[in-house]
Amino acid sequence: MFSRNLSNEKGSVYPIAIVFFLSAIMLLSHTLTLYSIQYKTYDGLENMHRHATIQLLMDIEQNKMPE
Repeated sequence: MFSRNLSNEKGSVYPIAIVFFLSAIMLLSHTLTLYSIQYKTYDGLENMHRHATIQLLMDIEQNKMPE
């Protein structure tokens, strides 16, 4: 039954379309996962830099160090 659909021109479009859409969904999912990992990394680095800057400013203010 399945091979008869593949030999028919109209029946061969469906498996090809399913494979295409599944591969497109997998590629999109992979891209979104990589983007979210990269975003979390850069966001964490930015937060760490901000906290370090605030800590340095507080240390300078407490020690009354000249700039």
